[in-house]
Amino acid sequence: MTSRHSRSDSLVAVGRTFAVTAAVVCLLPLPLLVAIATSTSWQRGAWAEGPTFRWLAESWDNFAPYAGVSLRLALLTLVIDLILGLPVAWALARRRFPGRQALYALISLPLAVPGIAIALALILAYPTWRAGGWLLVAGHVLYTLPFLVGALAPALAGADLREREAVAATLGAGLLRRLCFVTLPVVRPALLAAAIMVVTLSLGEFNVSFFLFTPTEKTLPVDLYAAYITGRLELAAAATVWFLLLVVPAAAAIEHLGGARVGQA
Repeated sequence: MTSRHSRSDSLVAVGRTFAVTAAVVCLLPLPLLVAIATSTSWQRGAWAEGPTFRWLAESWDNFAPYAGVSLRLALLTLVIDLILGLPVAWALARRRFPGRQALYALISLPLAVPGIAIALALILAYPTWRAGGWLLVAGHVLYTLPFLVGALAPALAGADLREREAVAATLGAGLLRRLCFVTLPVVRPALLAAAIMVVTLSLGEFNVSFFLFTPTEKTLPVDLYAAYITGRLELAAAATVWFLLLVVPAAAAIEHLGGARVGQA
């Protein structure tokens, strides 16, 4: 027993070390990014002429319209994912039917296909949808739906949840009451995690968006790419700062409104 506990503690320690290392690697570039965005000329050195907010102010003028587009797109993607994904996750978790594994593989297929291939396939199959922006929505739904189904299906398949639903049924609760007062509260952490993944993935998705965006439906990652390719480094860094200020609080707000920790899912 002691050996088993020590092995488990060692695995936890290794996992914690990798997690801390990954966090440090991801966070280290942030101070550099802020320094570039607030320097008059990065080639002369960080704050060589004192800090400036000029680039942040200029980038905001370009950032604001695309931020609205990305937020609307992410929320619309989430709504469509929930409408499509909840019944599919329920069927995969609660039913055993011919073709079940094939259905799960089909839903997960976009994860194995490059975003460029998904975008080109959508353009060739539904060229008339592109002008109205619906092709961009379809691309984001295809890209994010597997994450939502993958987060919800295991939670809906839990034995404890099924027992609670059975008890509620014996007490006279109908399907709708069981769904509202038993199922959804139990799977809320998983639903919250799925919502966070869908919104943040949609906000940061580039490959599909780059091929499907229109002049009136241009997402933030596409604009960031254009900024780094054609603009000043300081201006592009400032746009990235605004992007991070949008994405990070968006995930935190969804978690707060859900009233649960993502890690509980």
